[in-house]
Amino acid sequence: MRLTVYFPEDSPTTHEFVGHTLTVGRLGDNEVQLEEGSVSSRHAEIVVQDGSAVLRDLGSTNGTFLNREQVTGEHPLNEGDEIYFGSVRCVFMEPAVTVSEVAAFAAAGEQMPAADASGYGVPENFSPLSPFPKPAKPRDMLGLAAWGSFGVGVAAALYALFAIFTG
Repeated sequence: MRLTVYFPEDSPTTHEFVGHTLTVGRLGDNEVQLEEGSVSSRHAEIVVQDGSAVLRDLGSTNGTFLNREQVTGEHPLNEGDEIYFGSVRCVFMEPAVTVSEVAAFAAAGEQMPAADASGYGVPENFSPLSPFPKPAKPRDMLGLAAWGSFGVGVAAALYALFAIFTG
């Protein structure tokens, strides 16, 4: 089983299930770390029980949404279910296809079904309540250095003009 994370600015990232539990949150000790202000430190988990997956919210600030409905308690997951952890969209998928499955599709003259990667919006009833601000984008150090050099040049020119006229 796998979980694909869709950030609007980035390419999708797929996380394969290794154990029986997949934790999702902002902290680095989660199997799926989502560095987004609307995601709680330990936001939710997906637990595999008897070959099927169950989604649980772990008391997150901004909630977990399954197919646009807020999750309370446990909810079973199905192929293609859309999950929002805060404002981050993810899609739950069954196990990746095997080589023999690809060969079977090719032998039948069929194409593999494509995954749906559309819909980057957030659920209609979502409102961010996180006390943590969204991480700031890194500063453009080259731009800052250019403006600093420009300022030093202007100051030097003004000093030269002042020296010429006063002395």
